[in-house]
Amino acid sequence: MRTDERRIGSSAPADGVVCFAGVDWWYHNRGHSECQIMRRLAASHKVLWINSIGMRMPRPGATEIPLQRYARKLRSTLKGLRRDPSGMWIYSPLFVPRYTKRALAWNGYFLAAQVGMLRRWLGITRPSVWVTVPTAATTLAHGSWERVVFNRSDDFSAFPEVTSPQIAELEQELLIRADRVLYVNRGLYERERHGVRVADLIDHGVDFAHFAGARPVPGEAPEQMPPELRDLPRPIIGFYGALDDYTIDLELMIATARAFRHGTLLVIGPQAMVIDRLLAEPNVVYLGPIAYDRLPAFAAQFDIGIMPWLRNEWIEGCNPIKLKEYLALGFPIVTTRFPMLAPYEDLVYAAEDQPEFLAQLTRALATRDPAAAQARRERVADSSWAALSQQAAVWLALEEESGACVE
Repeated sequence: MRTDERRIGSSAPADGVVCFAGVDWWYHNRGHSECQIMRRLAASHKVLWINSIGMRMPRPGATEIPLQRYARKLRSTLKGLRRDPSGMWIYSPLFVPRYTKRALAWNGYFLAAQVGMLRRWLGITRPSVWVTVPTAATTLAHGSWERVVFNRSDDFSAFPEVTSPQIAELEQELLIRADRVLYVNRGLYERERHGVRVADLIDHGVDFAHFAGARPVPGEAPEQMPPELRDLPRPIIGFYGALDDYTIDLELMIATARAFRHGTLLVIGPQAMVIDRLLAEPNVVYLGPIAYDRLPAFAAQFDIGIMPWLRNEWIEGCNPIKLKEYLALGFPIVTTRFPMLAPYEDLVYAAEDQPEFLAQLTRALATRDPAAAQARRERVADSSWAALSQQAAVWLALEEESGACVE
Protein backbone atom coordinates (compact mmCIF):
# COMPACT_ATOMS: atom_id res chain seq x y z
CA MET A 1 0.00 0.00 0.00
CA ARG A 2 1.44 3.39 -0.92
CA THR A 3 2.13 6.06 1.66
CA ASP A 4 -0.35 8.59 0.26
CA GLU A 5 -3.16 5.97 0.33
CA ARG A 6 -2.86 5.26 4.05
CA ARG A 7 -2.17 8.70 5.49
CA ILE A 8 -4.87 10.77 7.12
CA GLY A 9 -4.55 13.26 4.37
CA SER A 10 -3.95 16.96 5.19
CA SER A 11 -0.77 18.96 5.70
CA ALA A 12 -1.45 19.51 9.40
CA PRO A 13 1.23 18.16 11.71
CA ALA A 14 0.83 14.99 13.72
CA ASP A 15 -0.50 15.54 17.23
CA GLY A 16 1.18 12.58 18.93
CA VAL A 17 3.36 9.51 18.60
CA VAL A 18 2.58 5.85 19.12
CA CYS A 19 5.86 4.04 19.81
CA PHE A 20 5.83 0.28 19.28
CA ALA A 21 8.98 -0.29 21.30
CA GLY A 22 11.53 -3.02 20.98
CA VAL A 23 11.95 -3.21 24.76
CA ASP A 24 9.76 -3.23 27.85
CA TRP A 25 9.89 0.03 29.81
CA TRP A 26 9.50 -1.75 33.14
CA TYR A 27 12.43 -4.12 33.02
CA HIS A 28 14.80 -3.30 30.17
CA ASN A 29 17.62 -0.77 30.24
CA ARG A 30 16.21 2.73 29.73
CA GLY A 31 19.41 3.83 28.08
CA HIS A 32 18.14 2.38 24.77
CA SER A 33 17.92 4.91 21.95
CA GLU A 34 14.13 4.87 21.67
CA CYS A 35 13.84 5.36 25.45
CA GLN A 36 16.12 8.40 25.21
CA ILE A 37 14.31 9.88 22.21
CA MET A 38 10.72 9.22 23.28
CA ARG A 39 11.03 10.61 26.80
CA ARG A 40 12.51 13.81 25.35
CA LEU A 41 9.70 14.08 22.80
CA ALA A 42 7.21 13.60 25.65
CA ALA A 43 8.29 16.93 27.14
CA SER A 44 6.37 18.75 24.37
CA HIS A 45 4.29 16.12 22.55
CA LYS A 46 1.88 13.33 23.41
CA VAL A 47 3.74 10.02 23.38
CA LEU A 48 2.13 6.62 23.88
CA TRP A 49 4.74 3.92 24.46
CA ILE A 50 3.61 0.35 23.74
CA ASN A 51 5.79 -2.21 25.48
CA SER A 52 7.19 -4.88 23.18
CA ILE A 53 5.05 -7.95 22.56
CA GLY A 54 8.24 -9.90 21.85
CA MET A 55 9.20 -12.21 19.01
CA ARG A 56 9.67 -15.63 20.59
CA MET A 57 8.14 -17.87 23.19
CA PRO A 58 10.58 -18.76 26.02
CA ARG A 59 10.87 -22.55 26.11
CA PRO A 60 12.33 -24.70 28.89
CA GLY A 61 15.39 -26.47 27.58
CA ALA A 62 15.89 -23.95 24.77
CA THR A 63 15.65 -20.49 26.34
CA GLU A 64 17.78 -19.39 29.28
CA ILE A 65 15.79 -18.85 32.54
CA PRO A 66 12.34 -19.10 30.86
CA LEU A 67 10.32 -18.92 34.09
CA GLN A 68 11.93 -15.63 35.07
CA ARG A 69 11.07 -14.25 31.63
CA TYR A 70 7.42 -15.28 32.00
CA ALA A 71 7.27 -13.71 35.46
CA ARG A 72 8.72 -10.37 34.47
CA LYS A 73 6.38 -10.05 31.47
CA LEU A 74 3.40 -10.87 33.66
CA ARG A 75 4.42 -8.19 36.18
CA SER A 76 4.75 -5.70 33.32
CA THR A 77 1.36 -6.62 31.82
CA LEU A 78 -0.37 -6.14 35.17
CA LYS A 79 0.76 -2.51 35.21
CA GLY A 80 -1.58 -1.70 32.33
CA LEU A 81 -1.41 2.02 31.49
CA ARG A 82 0.77 4.33 33.58
CA ARG A 83 2.37 7.69 33.16
CA ASP A 84 6.10 8.17 33.45
CA PRO A 85 7.50 11.33 35.12
CA SER A 86 8.69 12.41 31.67
CA GLY A 87 5.04 12.76 30.65
CA MET A 88 5.09 9.69 28.43
CA TRP A 89 2.24 7.20 28.73
CA ILE A 90 3.43 3.60 29.09
CA TYR A 91 1.11 0.75 28.12
CA SER A 92 1.68 -2.97 28.60
CA PRO A 93 -0.69 -4.51 26.06
CA LEU A 94 -2.75 -7.65 26.31
CA PHE A 95 -1.77 -10.14 23.63
CA VAL A 96 -1.58 -13.83 22.88
CA PRO A 97 2.02 -14.91 23.56
CA ARG A 98 2.32 -16.97 20.42
CA TYR A 99 4.17 -16.12 17.24
CA THR A 100 2.57 -18.22 14.52
CA LYS A 101 1.31 -16.36 11.49
CA ARG A 102 -2.32 -16.76 12.62
CA ALA A 103 -1.58 -15.61 16.19
CA LEU A 104 0.30 -12.57 14.96
CA ALA A 105 -2.58 -11.62 12.66
CA TRP A 106 -5.03 -11.90 15.57
CA ASN A 107 -2.72 -9.91 17.81
CA GLY A 108 -2.60 -7.24 15.11
CA TYR A 109 -6.38 -6.73 15.32
CA PHE A 110 -6.44 -6.97 19.10
CA LEU A 111 -3.53 -4.59 19.70
CA ALA A 112 -4.88 -2.11 17.12
CA ALA A 113 -8.17 -2.01 19.04
CA GLN A 114 -6.35 -1.32 22.32
CA VAL A 115 -4.22 1.40 20.76
CA GLY A 116 -7.29 2.95 19.15
CA MET A 117 -9.07 3.24 22.51
CA LEU A 118 -5.98 4.72 24.17
CA ARG A 119 -5.52 7.22 21.34
CA ARG A 120 -9.07 8.45 21.74
CA TRP A 121 -8.71 8.70 25.51
CA LEU A 122 -5.43 10.65 25.16
CA GLY A 123 -6.83 12.88 22.40
CA ILE A 124 -4.35 11.77 19.72
CA THR A 125 -6.25 12.15 16.47
CA ARG A 126 -3.38 12.46 14.01
CA PRO A 127 -0.74 9.99 15.17
CA SER A 128 2.62 9.17 13.73
CA VAL A 129 4.32 5.87 14.47
CA TRP A 130 7.78 4.97 15.68
CA VAL A 131 8.18 1.21 15.38
CA THR A 132 11.09 -1.01 16.38
CA VAL A 133 9.74 -4.50 17.06
CA PRO A 134 8.83 -6.35 13.81
CA THR A 135 5.83 -8.11 15.36
CA ALA A 136 4.05 -4.76 15.47
CA ALA A 137 3.79 -4.84 11.66
CA THR A 138 0.42 -6.59 11.78
CA THR A 139 -0.96 -3.82 14.01
CA LEU A 140 0.12 -0.98 11.71
CA ALA A 141 -2.03 -2.40 8.94
CA HIS A 142 -5.17 -1.48 10.93
CA GLY A 143 -4.59 2.22 11.45
CA SER A 144 -4.04 5.53 9.67
CA TRP A 145 -0.76 7.27 10.41
CA GLU A 146 0.75 10.59 9.48
CA ARG A 147 4.24 9.11 9.30
CA VAL A 148 5.71 5.69 9.90
CA VAL A 149 9.34 5.67 11.04
CA PHE A 150 10.97 2.24 11.28
CA ASN A 151 13.78 2.24 13.83
CA ARG A 152 15.91 -0.50 12.23
CA SER A 153 18.08 -0.87 15.31
CA ASP A 154 18.96 -4.55 14.80
CA ASP A 155 18.61 -7.43 12.36
CA PHE A 156 15.85 -9.12 14.31
CA SER A 157 15.63 -12.12 11.99
CA ALA A 158 19.06 -13.07 13.42
CA PHE A 159 17.61 -13.11 16.95
CA PRO A 160 18.06 -16.53 18.60
CA GLU A 161 15.08 -18.90 18.68
CA VAL A 162 12.81 -16.78 16.49
CA THR A 163 11.26 -18.20 13.35
CA SER A 164 13.70 -16.35 11.11
CA PRO A 165 11.76 -16.46 7.81
CA GLN A 166 8.63 -15.18 9.55
CA ILE A 167 10.44 -12.33 11.33
CA ALA A 168 12.22 -11.46 8.09
CA GLU A 169 8.82 -11.26 6.36
CA LEU A 170 7.54 -8.86 9.03
CA GLU A 171 10.70 -6.77 8.74
CA GLN A 172 10.21 -6.60 5.00
CA GLU A 173 6.62 -5.46 5.51
CA LEU A 174 7.84 -2.62 7.72
CA LEU A 175 10.57 -1.68 5.24
CA ILE A 176 7.89 -1.34 2.53
CA ARG A 177 5.37 0.45 4.75
CA ALA A 178 7.74 2.94 6.41
CA ASP A 179 8.10 6.51 5.20
CA ARG A 180 11.60 6.56 6.66
CA VAL A 181 13.94 3.84 7.92
CA LEU A 182 16.63 4.70 10.46
CA TYR A 183 19.80 2.62 10.61
CA VAL A 184 22.57 2.64 13.19
CA ASN A 185 24.47 -0.20 11.52
CA ARG A 186 26.23 0.45 8.22
CA GLY A 187 26.00 -3.16 7.03
CA LEU A 188 22.21 -3.19 7.36
CA TYR A 189 22.00 0.26 5.78
CA GLU A 190 24.01 -0.75 2.71
CA ARG A 191 22.04 -3.98 2.35
CA GLU A 192 18.58 -2.37 2.43
CA ARG A 193 18.79 1.33 1.60
CA HIS A 194 17.89 1.00 -2.07
CA GLY A 195 14.67 -0.85 -1.27
CA VAL A 196 13.05 1.73 1.05
CA ARG A 197 11.50 5.17 0.56
CA VAL A 198 14.04 7.09 2.64
CA ALA A 199 17.01 5.57 4.46
CA ASP A 200 19.09 7.42 7.03
CA LEU A 201 22.31 6.14 8.56
CA ILE A 202 22.49 7.79 11.96
CA ASP A 203 24.57 7.30 15.07
CA HIS A 204 23.48 7.04 18.65
CA GLY A 205 23.59 9.97 21.00
CA VAL A 206 24.92 9.87 24.53
CA ASP A 207 23.69 11.47 27.73
CA PHE A 208 27.12 13.05 28.05
CA ALA A 209 26.62 15.16 31.17
CA HIS A 210 24.97 12.22 32.95
CA PHE A 211 28.01 9.98 32.50
CA ALA A 212 30.93 12.40 32.26
CA GLY A 213 29.68 14.28 35.31
CA ALA A 214 30.11 11.16 37.44
CA ARG A 215 33.86 11.12 36.73
CA PRO A 216 35.05 14.75 36.81
CA VAL A 217 38.65 13.78 36.01
CA PRO A 218 38.50 11.47 32.97
CA GLY A 219 41.39 9.22 33.99
CA GLU A 220 40.60 8.97 37.69
CA ALA A 221 37.81 7.26 39.60
CA PRO A 222 36.15 9.66 42.07
CA GLU A 223 37.00 9.23 45.74
CA GLN A 224 33.36 9.02 46.79
CA MET A 225 31.75 5.77 45.76
CA PRO A 226 28.49 3.88 46.28
CA PRO A 227 28.52 1.91 49.54
CA GLU A 228 28.16 -1.36 47.60
CA LEU A 229 31.61 -0.87 46.09
CA ARG A 230 33.60 -0.03 49.21
CA ASP A 231 36.57 -2.27 49.94
CA LEU A 232 36.51 -4.01 46.55
CA PRO A 233 40.04 -5.01 45.50
CA ARG A 234 41.48 -2.97 42.66
CA PRO A 235 41.63 -2.95 39.73
CA ILE A 236 37.90 -3.00 39.11
CA ILE A 237 37.20 -4.46 35.67
CA GLY A 238 33.60 -3.56 35.00
CA PHE A 239 30.68 -4.36 32.73
CA TYR A 240 27.14 -3.07 32.80
CA GLY A 241 24.29 -4.08 30.54
CA ALA A 242 21.91 -6.94 29.85
CA LEU A 243 23.35 -10.40 30.36
CA ASP A 244 21.87 -12.13 27.32
CA ASP A 245 22.96 -15.48 25.95
CA TYR A 246 23.06 -14.11 22.39
CA THR A 247 25.38 -11.17 23.18
CA ILE A 248 27.61 -12.04 26.14
CA ASP A 249 30.61 -14.36 25.86
CA LEU A 250 30.31 -15.99 29.26
CA GLU A 251 33.50 -18.02 28.79
CA LEU A 252 35.40 -14.80 28.13
CA MET A 253 34.03 -13.21 31.31
CA ILE A 254 35.05 -16.27 33.35
CA ALA A 255 38.53 -16.20 31.80
CA THR A 256 38.80 -12.50 32.66
CA ALA A 257 37.92 -13.13 36.29
CA ARG A 258 40.49 -15.94 36.52
CA ALA A 259 43.24 -13.96 34.84
CA PHE A 260 42.90 -11.04 37.28
CA ARG A 261 42.31 -12.79 40.60
CA HIS A 262 43.92 -9.92 42.48
CA GLY A 263 41.23 -7.50 41.30
CA THR A 264 37.44 -7.46 40.94
CA LEU A 265 35.21 -8.27 38.00
CA LEU A 266 32.17 -6.06 38.69
CA VAL A 267 29.03 -6.98 36.75
CA ILE A 268 25.89 -4.84 36.67
CA GLY A 269 22.70 -5.53 34.77
CA PRO A 270 19.60 -7.69 34.41
CA GLN A 271 20.21 -11.42 34.12
CA ALA A 272 18.64 -13.14 31.12
CA MET A 273 20.99 -16.14 31.08
CA VAL A 274 22.39 -18.63 33.56
CA ILE A 275 25.56 -17.13 35.09
CA ASP A 276 26.14 -19.53 37.98
CA ARG A 277 29.59 -20.49 36.69
CA LEU A 278 30.62 -16.85 36.54
CA LEU A 279 29.30 -16.14 40.03
CA ALA A 280 31.30 -19.09 41.36
CA GLU A 281 34.50 -17.13 40.71
CA PRO A 282 35.55 -15.59 44.06
CA ASN A 283 36.46 -12.18 42.66
CA VAL A 284 33.20 -11.64 40.73
CA VAL A 285 30.74 -9.16 42.24
CA TYR A 286 27.29 -9.14 40.65
CA LEU A 287 24.96 -6.30 41.65
CA GLY A 288 22.03 -7.03 39.35
CA PRO A 289 20.31 -4.13 37.57
CA ILE A 290 21.03 -0.57 38.71
CA ALA A 291 18.60 2.25 37.86
CA TYR A 292 19.75 4.45 34.98
CA ASP A 293 19.85 7.51 37.24
CA ARG A 294 22.35 5.82 39.57
CA LEU A 295 24.34 3.87 37.00
CA PRO A 296 27.09 6.45 36.26
CA ALA A 297 28.13 6.62 39.93
CA PHE A 298 28.87 2.88 39.81
CA ALA A 299 30.50 2.86 36.37
CA ALA A 300 32.71 5.80 37.36
CA GLN A 301 34.57 3.39 39.65
CA PHE A 302 35.62 1.10 36.79
CA ASP A 303 39.36 1.05 36.15
CA ILE A 304 38.61 -0.73 32.86
CA GLY A 305 35.30 -1.11 31.06
CA ILE A 306 34.82 -4.28 29.04
CA MET A 307 32.49 -5.34 26.23
CA PRO A 308 32.87 -9.15 26.03
CA TRP A 309 30.71 -9.78 22.98
CA LEU A 310 30.13 -13.05 21.21
CA ARG A 311 31.15 -13.22 17.56
CA ASN A 312 27.82 -13.87 15.83
CA GLU A 313 25.36 -12.46 13.30
CA TRP A 314 23.46 -10.51 15.96
CA ILE A 315 26.58 -8.64 17.10
CA GLU A 316 27.53 -8.02 13.46
CA GLY A 317 24.25 -6.09 13.08
CA CYS A 318 24.36 -4.09 16.32
CA ASN A 319 25.69 -0.73 17.45
CA PRO A 320 25.90 -0.71 21.27
CA ILE A 321 25.08 2.59 22.98
CA LYS A 322 27.32 1.43 25.80
CA LEU A 323 30.41 2.31 23.75
CA LYS A 324 29.69 6.04 23.81
CA GLU A 325 28.75 5.95 27.48
CA TYR A 326 32.04 4.23 28.30
CA LEU A 327 33.91 6.83 26.23
CA ALA A 328 32.14 9.65 28.08
CA LEU A 329 33.35 8.18 31.37
CA GLY A 330 36.91 8.26 30.07
CA PHE A 331 38.30 4.96 31.36
CA PRO A 332 40.14 2.49 29.07
CA ILE A 333 37.88 0.10 27.15
CA VAL A 334 38.65 -3.47 26.14
CA THR A 335 36.22 -5.01 23.69
CA THR A 336 35.64 -7.83 21.28
CA ARG A 337 35.93 -6.29 17.82
CA PHE A 338 32.63 -5.65 15.98
CA PRO A 339 31.90 -3.75 12.73
CA MET A 340 30.47 -0.52 14.18
CA LEU A 341 33.52 -0.13 16.42
CA ALA A 342 35.58 1.07 13.44
CA PRO A 343 35.16 4.87 13.92
CA TYR A 344 36.29 4.58 17.54
CA GLU A 345 38.87 1.79 17.33
CA ASP A 346 41.77 4.22 17.83
CA LEU A 347 40.37 4.98 21.31
CA VAL A 348 39.88 1.41 22.58
CA TYR A 349 41.73 -1.88 23.02
CA ALA A 350 40.08 -4.27 20.54
CA ALA A 351 40.52 -8.04 20.39
CA GLU A 352 39.67 -10.85 17.99
CA ASP A 353 39.73 -13.73 20.46
CA GLN A 354 40.11 -14.64 24.13
CA PRO A 355 43.93 -14.61 24.33
CA GLU A 356 44.09 -11.19 22.67
CA PHE A 357 41.31 -9.87 24.92
CA LEU A 358 43.24 -10.88 28.05
CA ALA A 359 46.46 -9.44 26.61
CA GLN A 360 44.70 -6.16 25.85
CA LEU A 361 43.39 -6.05 29.43
CA THR A 362 46.94 -6.41 30.74
CA ARG A 363 48.12 -3.70 28.38
CA ALA A 364 45.30 -1.32 29.30
CA LEU A 365 45.88 -1.78 33.04
CA ALA A 366 49.59 -1.04 32.61
CA THR A 367 48.97 2.19 30.69
CA ARG A 368 48.18 5.41 32.49
CA ASP A 369 47.53 8.11 29.91
CA PRO A 370 45.47 11.17 30.96
CA ALA A 371 45.61 12.50 27.38
CA ALA A 372 44.02 9.32 26.05
CA ALA A 373 41.30 9.53 28.70
CA GLN A 374 40.53 13.09 27.65
CA ALA A 375 40.53 12.10 23.96
CA ARG A 376 37.90 9.43 24.63
CA ARG A 377 35.67 11.92 26.31
CA GLU A 378 36.14 14.62 23.71
CA ARG A 379 35.24 12.26 20.84
CA VAL A 380 31.65 11.93 22.10
CA ALA A 381 31.20 15.28 23.86
CA ASP A 382 29.13 16.68 20.98
CA SER A 383 26.95 13.61 20.53
CA SER A 384 23.51 14.63 21.67
CA TRP A 385 20.24 12.80 22.29
CA ALA A 386 18.61 16.23 22.33
CA ALA A 387 19.65 16.94 18.73
CA LEU A 388 18.58 13.49 17.60
CA SER A 389 15.22 13.90 19.34
CA GLN A 390 14.70 17.26 17.66
CA GLN A 391 15.31 15.64 14.28
CA ALA A 392 12.99 12.75 15.20
CA ALA A 393 10.20 15.28 15.82
CA VAL A 394 10.62 16.41 12.20
CA TRP A 395 10.71 12.87 10.85
CA LEU A 396 7.51 12.10 12.75
CA ALA A 397 5.77 15.23 11.37
CA LEU A 398 5.41 16.68 14.87
CA GLU A 399 7.41 19.75 13.90
CA GLU A 400 8.61 21.45 10.75
CA GLU A 401 12.24 21.39 9.69
CA SER A 402 14.10 24.29 11.30
CA GLY A 403 17.65 23.72 10.17
CA ALA A 404 18.33 21.14 12.84
CA CYS A 405 20.59 18.30 11.90
CA VAL A 406 21.57 15.00 13.41
CA GLU A 407 24.85 15.18 15.28
